[in-house]
Amino acid sequence: MTVSTKPTNDMLRLELACDTTALAHQLLEGTTWHSRLLPSVNKFVYPYRYWGINISALAAGQALPEVNTAALSDHKVLGVSHLSKVLPKKLLAKGLPLFSAKTKALQQFCPNDYLEGFNSLSSNESLNDNENISDNESINSNEDIDNDLPSNQALKQRLSQAFIKHAGSSPTGDMLGLLVCRNAGMYFSPVNFYLGFNEQQTPTHLLAEVSNTPWDKRHYYGFLLEGEETEFCHDKDFHVSPFNPIDQLYRWQVTIKRTQQHTIDNQSNTGLQVRIAIDISDERGEVLKTGIKISGVPMTEEAIRHSLRKNPLMNITSLTRIYWHAFKLYAIKKVPYINYDEKLADSHQKSSHQDSRQKKSS
Repeated sequence: MTVSTKPTNDMLRLELACDTTALAHQLLEGTTWHSRLLPSVNKFVYPYRYWGINISALAAGQALPEVNTAALSDHKVLGVSHLSKVLPKKLLAKGLPLFSAKTKALQQFCPNDYLEGFNSLSSNESLNDNENISDNESINSNEDIDNDLPSNQALKQRLSQAFIKHAGSSPTGDMLGLLVCRNAGMYFSPVNFYLGFNEQQTPTHLLAEVSNTPWDKRHYYGFLLEGEETEFCHDKDFHVSPFNPIDQLYRWQVTIKRTQQHTIDNQSNTGLQVRIAIDISDERGEVLKTGIKISGVPMTEEAIRHSLRKNPLMNITSLTRIYWHAFKLYAIKKVPYINYDEKLADSHQKSSHQDSRQKKSS
């Protein structure tokens, strides 16, 4: 008789409960900035929010909170109006869903929204089997394989595979996603970040899932981190903005720190402080500076309600702002449009930059 040594979800949940270093699900808020220097100056800073979901803990059974508004039957107006006779009893008793991983809500976490170009490989399958599959393809077999696993566990396997493919290895500790969730049924995220840690919860991995808004494609950048602070450079190889050429250099500055907050009842809450800055340059010099700076608190009902009161429709406002600033650059500031994967030398920006330099020198 053989006894299985594979850990069950109950065993994993017990390990998480006993592990005081494990990261709780986080709600991270702060700002995102965008400072264009060439060929025309354009700057903005906006509030931003990421749902910091510990994907390792989620796969092991550590559920996300389910948050609703107050019961509609208790509302001073709705409770006594004729609507109380029309609305479903469950809705009257529970209220409107604000955040959920189980049902439609103002903010809904759907595991299948992320890393959709990766298979959830079994332990007997080789990563090499998918080497010829591009990041931008939606793999049909992804759904077939993921159907054999709960969606949260399938997401963890896809993330582990993505780290191996793009960073060379998979983290040995927690894997945390800084994710944008569906907002009023709409999924839109310019970039999701995935953080990997070792057993001591030191940052070791970073994966960026980048979407280029006009073309609806995704690309992945993966890196190994050197602890709390890391800098690295690489050539750009994914067209994101219609105002930037493809032949540019990215310089990343990544800071990930853990913070301890003590509550009134002497409970210690571990949060994260994350700053990810990207400076983009080409032969003209520094072209663009962009990034995020966010701080996390445990993802409690109170924290979720407070955040959604401040910014209930972030996905919609983010998309609106992207197109508004694109309109400003193109129609008002007359920044030349750059075709997909076009180099600076082949674009109208090259000639306009040379003309402006000649005017300054004359």
